[in-house]
Amino acid sequence: MKELFKMKVARDTWIAVVAGLLMIGLSLLMLPFSGDSMGDTIVSFLLRDVVMIFGLGIVFVSMYVDKKGKAVLSDIGFSNRKIKLSLVLDILLAAGLLAMFMGDGIPEGTVLLQKENLYAAAYILTAGIFEMLFIYGFLRMSFEKAFGIIPAILLTSVFYSFHHAGFQPEFLHLFLVGLMYSAVFYITRNMLVIFPFFWGVGALWDVIISSEAGSEIKNVESFVFAMIIWLLIVIWLLYRRRRSKRNAVENIHSDHGDPDQGREKCV
Repeated sequence: MKELFKMKVARDTWIAVVAGLLMIGLSLLMLPFSGDSMGDTIVSFLLRDVVMIFGLGIVFVSMYVDKKGKAVLSDIGFSNRKIKLSLVLDILLAAGLLAMFMGDGIPEGTVLLQKENLYAAAYILTAGIFEMLFIYGFLRMSFEKAFGIIPAILLTSVFYSFHHAGFQPEFLHLFLVGLMYSAVFYITRNMLVIFPFFWGVGALWDVIISSEAGSEIKNVESFVFAMIIWLLIVIWLLYRRRRSKRNAVENIHSDHGDPDQGREKCV
C-alpha cells in the first residue's frame, strides 16, 4: 500500500509540476498559430519541436539526470531491468493492438504505405522520444515518488492528455491512452515494455488513421522538422560528451595539482 499511495511532496515534485505546466502552456500557445501560413508553421516548430520536444524532453531531462546522478535513469525507466521480458511484452502488446485495429477495419480510401504517412510516422516516432523521457519518464517518476503509483498513473495521464491541447485536443481519449501506457509500464518498470512497438502502433494508428490531427503532419515539412530535432539531439550529445571529457581532464589536473602553481608558490 505504501507503494500505491503516499504523500511525500518535495522540491523535485514542484519542479516536475512547473515543468509539466510549462509543457501544457507551450502546447496552448500553439493554438493561435494553427494556420497554414509560413509564420504559423515557424512559430509552431519553435514552440513544439525546439522548446518542448528538444528543450524539455532532451536538454531539461539530461540536465536533471546530471544533477541527480545516472542512477535516476533507472527510476525514469531506462535500465537493464527485465530487458528481454519487456521487449517480448512490447512486441506481443503491439501485435494485439494492431490486430484490434485491423479488426475494426481500415477507413475506406485509406492507403497505408504512402510517402505522406511515412513523413508523419517519422515525426510521430521522434515526438515519442519526448513522451518517453519527459512524460512517462520524468513526470511519472516525480509523481510516483511524491504520491505513489496510483496517483502517478492518473497524474501522468492528465498531463499526457493536456500536452496535446494545442494540436490534438481529444482529452478523454488521450487520458485513457495515457492510463493504458502508464499502467503497462509498471509491469516491468522498463520503458522498453511500451516503446517503441506498443506505443508506436497506438500512436501511428491513432494519429495517421483515426485522428484529423494526422493530416497536419502528412507533409515533407514534418519530416524535415523531425530530422532537425535529431540533428539538435546529436549536437547536444556531442557537446555533453566534449564537456564531460574536459571536466575529466580538469579534475585530473586538480587531483594532481598544477605544477605551475607550485612553482609560483616557491617563488
